[in-house]
Amino acid sequence: MGISADSEWSHKAFAEKLGIDFLLLSDWFGNVGRLFEVWSEEKQRENRVIFVIDSAGVITYAKSYPDDVVPDIDAAIDVLRRLAKREENLAS
Repeated sequence: MGISADSEWSHKAFAEKLGIDFLLLSDWFGNVGRLFEVWSEEKQRENRVIFVIDSAGVITYAKSYPDDVVPDIDAAIDVLRRLAKREENLAS
């Protein structure tokens, strides 16, 4: 899922433009951003960071990006694939 301080309407337009089919949540008041220590009081929004969190709630990947850079999600997707295989192996 993606989380940002943007509105639901902004998320909808963003998802439609990029063909995103995963959940986007609005952290309008910055509560989640503050919990993850990525909220900028100066900008009144989260800094751009990708986190991968495993099923035990452990952050297994985190990368921050400048505001003018679109995050490269390939590395995060690789981490997700490795986690899925690890979970699969643990379940068998």
